[in-house]
Amino acid sequence: MKKLSLLFLATFLLLGIVAGCSKDDKTTENTAAKSIEQQATQSDKEEQTTDTAWPRTITDAADNEITLEAKPTKVAVLHPLYMDYLFALEETPYASTSAAESLEDYETLAPFKEEEVIDLGSGREANLEMIAQAQPDIIIAFKGQVDKNYDSLVKIAPVIQIDYTDTWQNTTRFIAALVGKESLADEYIAETEELVNETRTKLGDKMDKTFAVLRADGKDFIAQGSKNAVYYKEDSFGLKAPELYPEEAEALSLEGLGEMNPDYIIVQHDEKVAEATIANVASLQTWQSLDAVKNNHVYIYNGSLNSASILAVRVIAQKLMDIED
Repeated sequence: MKKLSLLFLATFLLLGIVAGCSKDDKTTENTAAKSIEQQATQSDKEEQTTDTAWPRTITDAADNEITLEAKPTKVAVLHPLYMDYLFALEETPYASTSAAESLEDYETLAPFKEEEVIDLGSGREANLEMIAQAQPDIIIAFKGQVDKNYDSLVKIAPVIQIDYTDTWQNTTRFIAALVGKESLADEYIAETEELVNETRTKLGDKMDKTFAVLRADGKDFIAQGSKNAVYYKEDSFGLKAPELYPEEAEALSLEGLGEMNPDYIIVQHDEKVAEATIANVASLQTWQSLDAVKNNHVYIYNGSLNSASILAVRVIAQKLMDIED
């Protein structure tokens, strides 16, 4: 009987130890799961704080510090290209120069044709009266655009200048900071970069061919320049420029284009102007002798793609993937 009691006692102690270990394991698991959940929640909170923290101070391309007390809801832009960035960030621009024309003609803005944006008149020179009547919260312009009337504009609203030559990635992030859309910007940039990489892959052997990206004036061509066009930049499409193709924008004679003899020609301008320029040289022997012409590798792209905005890059990617051998 004594031996049986000792056996029961040993069994009871053993079960207690096992139960204790099981309880400890579950406690450890619960603590770890709770810790992971807390970290995820904290990460979400930090991300949300970045997007919604106001006031915030922005330093623009002209080294001006601008404090935004709250998220601006009435954003006016003095160049239509910045409408691209706002629409990409799911923010409808409040007002823009050349708004009606751009919404009608720009391929980058085709999905937003029906959106209502106040038209501020021609983008060649800011119409102070129209801007004042619109009463925007902030005014976006590119650096150097508003030097003459900056003092007048800042009396209407804070003026934020952007480096026109900066990358589409940096410009997207900068404008996102103005409207509290940093997280969305990062996601959209990553998605667009993936699309660019897909384009390079799909181009395959065409990456070894030469591309001349041109603008037009109705009679002659203008090389966009390998430093300027997003097509050639290594952080974007990385296409190969023809030999003798200039680094900066430069007027180009037909003879000069003949010396380059590119495999592909992209005329990126208003379609009617581009067509008129091509028609002006179509009967000439120099034009007809170009490899791009003989192989039917001449393409006309909408002028809105000159902006190299994040929306322009996405449209260009689709077009490049569609070019023929």
